[in-house]
Amino acid sequence: MEARRAEDVEDVVAARKVLTRAESQAQTRQELLDAAEQQFYANGYHATSLAAIAAEAGRTIGAVYSNFEGKEALCLEVIRNRSMAELNQLLGPLVAAGVSTDDRLAALASWWARIGAEPNLVVLTAEYVTSTFHDPEQLGKAREALERFKESTRVLLEDAVPEGVPADHPLMDDAIEVAVATGAGIAMAQALGTIDAERGAALMVANMRLWFDALTTGKSE
Repeated sequence: MEARRAEDVEDVVAARKVLTRAESQAQTRQELLDAAEQQFYANGYHATSLAAIAAEAGRTIGAVYSNFEGKEALCLEVIRNRSMAELNQLLGPLVAAGVSTDDRLAALASWWARIGAEPNLVVLTAEYVTSTFHDPEQLGKAREALERFKESTRVLLEDAVPEGVPADHPLMDDAIEVAVATGAGIAMAQALGTIDAERGAALMVANMRLWFDALTTGKSE
């Protein structure tokens, strides 16, 4: 058994040797992000230390600081990556839904019900925001991440709205702001257990249907 473990370690070391410096750094960074997500989700933001993350990744504290400024930056990157990954999971079903508004909203409902059943991301986001709220630098970075998230939401919304609604519709910005804000509120309610994932999905779809109607009714001729 010990011999087998030694061979496994040697194989890992050998594999790392063939990587370029950039590839090795990218791999280390991803391993740290994966470990950080696991630790943050399991123990929460405040209870998770950089030492625990480094140990989970099989890396040193020095490796953490070589890739991230600190715990706040690492957490924000986890939130940003996971949020974008979840949004990307919606793109395929929306495209597959075709031109039917009902089918698109059904795809949204299924997606929301799935992510709503896993509150880890919204809880971690809330912990991060409350922890860094009085740090102007971190708050600024969080705002930048939110703006990028909203831009990605815009791309999805433009694919989801009824046919004939232009991308530059005067209400589109409002629709995006409300969609993100409503989604955050519903997600927090689900995390607290005041509503379940199915109810949250229904509320999200009802809100989007109202905006779809507004965009369709108010679209330019």
